[in-house]
Amino acid sequence: MINHTVFNALAGVLALGLAAPAAFASADPDPDPVALARDAAAAFGPAVGAQAPDFALPDAGGETRRLADIAGPSGAVIFFNRSLDWCPICIAQTIELQGAAEAFEAAGWGLAVLTYDNTETLARAAERRELTLTLLSDEDSAVIDAFGVRDPIYAEPRHRAHGVPYPVAIAIRRDGVVVAKFWHEGGLGAARGYSVRVSAQEMLSALD
Repeated sequence: MINHTVFNALAGVLALGLAAPAAFASADPDPDPVALARDAAAAFGPAVGAQAPDFALPDAGGETRRLADIAGPSGAVIFFNRSLDWCPICIAQTIELQGAAEAFEAAGWGLAVLTYDNTETLARAAERRELTLTLLSDEDSAVIDAFGVRDPIYAEPRHRAHGVPYPVAIAIRRDGVVVAKFWHEGGLGAARGYSVRVSAQEMLSALD
């Protein structure tokens, strides 16, 4: 389980406009973690209330999955993550999500983790970490780009992280409408945030 204390660095409220970096500096010293995650996520990706792009991606077993295949009665929560190969923070978060998968299902939400890893890498991660939740391979970052969440700091094509997304979770209703977005730390570009992640329980509470 990711240590809950790291989330006390988050603050803010849900907004559809660009979140100014200065807002985080002047935030309340004991902010609501989910509120800041929502506020930060408002800066990029499909807006809350907008239609999410559909997709068809292979999972760790090679089966093609669409958004409708993943969604529960309430919809689906897609966690865009960097890598389950070389990113220990991403791996830790995915393990936490595995532990919360039944709670998401009970709340009516399908759950998936999407990375730029190929299917073989995801299969190895699933076996090693005993992961049964849906892991999606966006090897060419086409879906990452369709959602507008690629991290531009890794522009060099030879960089290992070229094509990774910002770590953002997007909750999408069954009709394809985005109902919530959660990014995990303030700062874009060179001030990018990826080490702080909103917890599964905090997100479930926000979606209740």
